[in-house]
Amino acid sequence: GRQFERTYQRKDGTTFPALIEDRLLMDSAGAIIGVRSTIQDITERKRAEEALRQAEEKYRTILENMEESYYEVDLAGNFTYFNDSTSRMLRYTKDEMMGMNNRQYMDKENAQKVYQMFNQVYTTGETLKVFDYEVIRKDGTKRFLESSVSLIENARGEPIGFRGVARDITERKRAEQEMAFLQEQLRQSQKMEAIGRLAGGVAHDFNNLLTVIKGYSQLSL
Repeated sequence: GRQFERTYQRKDGTTFPALIEDRLLMDSAGAIIGVRSTIQDITERKRAEEALRQAEEKYRTILENMEESYYEVDLAGNFTYFNDSTSRMLRYTKDEMMGMNNRQYMDKENAQKVYQMFNQVYTTGETLKVFDYEVIRKDGTKRFLESSVSLIENARGEPIGFRGVARDITERKRAEQEMAFLQEQLRQSQKMEAIGRLAGGVAHDFNNLLTVIKGYSQLSL
């Protein structure tokens, strides 16, 4: 016997999907004398499957049209799913990225940082809201990313991987670094100005002393 699907029509003309399983009926001599069938109405299952399919399609459409990177990795950090934005961000093709480990597009320091963050999520089971790290794209250029990560569990509640959303914050990082540089320049400028005022004050006082000394020297002469 084997199971297969078939559509049946009721007396009132409506139809329903059914799951059929046929088995041969044989007599004592082993001759086939008929078929025994079980018929199961699977209308609700079909509706649930269609609803799930539509939900998954909507979910995938949203992910594929996101500007942010959405990714899923296994417990070892290997890509199991990612959207187009992730591929564009790292400049690898989808075929190149599937199964790629995070150590392949990070230096040792950033790979260790990401490992620690993922380990925290694995240990606590809590979503890590935001952390940043640096990646190396296929062309060798570097970008700063900001990511949030949560745990993926199977039906038994066992951890099987991680999902995350990442965004490119390179320009923001550069602006912050430039701002820090300008602030440091301002502090240095203020420091030199303060030293200049101090030196000017000392020189003025010393000049006053010299004037007195010069005056008394002239009187003495």
